[in-house]
Amino acid sequence: MDIPICFSQYFMNKQNVRSFQNIFNINLFKSAENEEYIQNVLQDSVSEISQGLRDVLNTLRINILKYCQQDFKEVFEPPGQTKTLCPVDKGYIFNGCSSGLFKIIPKALFGNNHNLKIFQKCLKTIVYSMRKQHLIFTMLIKKWNYNVGLWTSFELNIAQNILISVLVWVFKNILSAIICLNFYVTTCKIDADENKLHYFWKYQWQSFYDKEINKLLVRRAIRKYEPYCLGKKVKKRLISQQCLAIKNIRRDIPKLHFILKPNNEVRPIVRYKNGILSISEKYKIKEKLLFLKFLSGQGGRKLETQFLTLHSDWLKRNKPKLYFIKADLRNAFGSINKSLLKRIISEKMEDFKKENSYYFKKFSVQYKELLAELQKPIYVRAGSTIFTWQSGLVQGYVYSPALSELYYSYLDKLYFSEHLAQSENQLKLFTRIVDDYLYITDCLDDAYAFINALSNYKNVNYNKTAVNFEYPGINYSDVIQFVGYTYNTQNLVVNRARNIYAGHMCYKITFSQSISNINTFLESRIGQTGIPINTLLFNLNNIDEEILWRNIFVTFCISANKFCTILSILCEDMLDYFPIYKRQVSVKLSNSIIKALSRNKPNDYMFMYCINHFRYLSYKALLLCAKKTPKCCNLVSHINVELSKSNCLFGKWRDHASRISRNGDSQKPAIKIICRRTDLRRITKTFEDLPTGFECYKNMYEV
Repeated sequence: MDIPICFSQYFMNKQNVRSFQNIFNINLFKSAENEEYIQNVLQDSVSEISQGLRDVLNTLRINILKYCQQDFKEVFEPPGQTKTLCPVDKGYIFNGCSSGLFKIIPKALFGNNHNLKIFQKCLKTIVYSMRKQHLIFTMLIKKWNYNVGLWTSFELNIAQNILISVLVWVFKNILSAIICLNFYVTTCKIDADENKLHYFWKYQWQSFYDKEINKLLVRRAIRKYEPYCLGKKVKKRLISQQCLAIKNIRRDIPKLHFILKPNNEVRPIVRYKNGILSISEKYKIKEKLLFLKFLSGQGGRKLETQFLTLHSDWLKRNKPKLYFIKADLRNAFGSINKSLLKRIISEKMEDFKKENSYYFKKFSVQYKELLAELQKPIYVRAGSTIFTWQSGLVQGYVYSPALSELYYSYLDKLYFSEHLAQSENQLKLFTRIVDDYLYITDCLDDAYAFINALSNYKNVNYNKTAVNFEYPGINYSDVIQFVGYTYNTQNLVVNRARNIYAGHMCYKITFSQSISNINTFLESRIGQTGIPINTLLFNLNNIDEEILWRNIFVTFCISANKFCTILSILCEDMLDYFPIYKRQVSVKLSNSIIKALSRNKPNDYMFMYCINHFRYLSYKALLLCAKKTPKCCNLVSHINVELSKSNCLFGKWRDHASRISRNGDSQKPAIKIICRRTDLRRITKTFEDLPTGFECYKNMYEV
């Protein structure tokens, strides 16, 4: 029973739920015989049950029948009518759900106030949970008292299994019904908290949703598909087989959702039902995606490789003025011309036929199937109404990313041929990642020409476009942010963008089913797997050591904040997991950074360091996070011990190794003058607080 459970999936994005009967087979509660209902609740947790438990479950059944008549609408007081769509406070949701469940669940199930408080804590944890957050339910009820009430009639292990079955059943079916019949729960792109759930009143969200559907209809982005939009009178004239066929077709059609974005913008996205595809269908999709990847080609060089080359040439040419253009395309998928897209695919295949008949024959089946797929309309479902997507592609459609890459790669060569061409006499960098462009040049006229070429797109988002020179109608900035990094246009210094670490770290971590093994989960999140070591940040060719050591410190702060956040949410015995931080961050992540620096430095540059410099900063970052994370305060004394051991910068001098081999042997003894570098002491003295924007985890109810 220690399998992690995600409760939020039972009430998240449930827009079309109109009544309790949409969620649960209410006939199960109406049966005079309780055996089927009891079996549904308890599953296989027990073969025989006591009369006390039978009475509790029967009272629960009667109360559910009583309160589900109005679809649990009486649980929450009707809000005042407001036209503004705004999230509802989770404290209000918890209080309403708590009072509603206490009317339904017999007090005999708890036995005493201690158990009642544990139940409330479970309820609060679920209401405040995140997208895809899995919970180990046995940990939530670990302190349940089984020596009271009906629980005394069972052996401990049987009582535990019964309790888990009953509570999980209540939370999955009754709590989720109370929530999704009153609220629409979803994520938003308003801020960096990507996994945070927002609760909206159902009627407000439905009104907002209908308006957005109407906007799409007015813009002719969608069109109602009449054959599947039959009225009730027409349906009555159809035979049952026809109705069933239409119902089955609707099930396979993805639902259209809207995700809120900043500046009152929304992003339409479709979501498919899980498990509707067979293994053979998945294989065919995989083959077509492979074909599209092959058509798109290898693509250009990685951004970091291009930037390092640019930086090297920039230094050789005595640091000329560089002009940056960062552009964004609005509604990139929806702006795709499907006729042109089909022509691009056909042209690519014709080229293969001339150049390499082997690939032409190999992908001929996928080519025909893909063209047939593009000929078919894209169906989307809003409630019971079926629409065809008229405007390009829609986000969430299985082929949209691959088709988009093929389409925009083709247009890049068409619109930006001059800017893509390399020149020995000119510095330039061109890259596109999905719908974001970055262009750097040392020629102002070339920068103007790029903006003119960009105007070939009718969907350029000039609100998000930025340049470092004066241009009418476009934002000016000396610091350009592009896909997770900021570029100083004056000195070409690269830093992590604040949105990577700003805000609450818990919403940047997906607590998936892999939390069942906490050790492995921690290792994958706080080490190099979860925090890639990028040569844009760790490169002595283009940054000085002060910036480098700050990048190192910020990297350790991200790892430390993740570590403390995960421990606070999942663990109680914090000290048991401290060695994982030492191994994955203080040792392995430090070694990865050192390797990156040794590969990316001038040949004549001597990088003077001691391994303890890195370990000291890793523990310093952890100390700052642990002090600000209430549940991790018991780690502080142990961190201070490790901090003292590795403090060759300021602490008492002792002989130690400055380089250590994989098996732990000393490769090189430490040199005091290097360990106590004056410039490094000055730099590290500024690391007395977490970088601006860091938020440490206090508790789930404050984030």
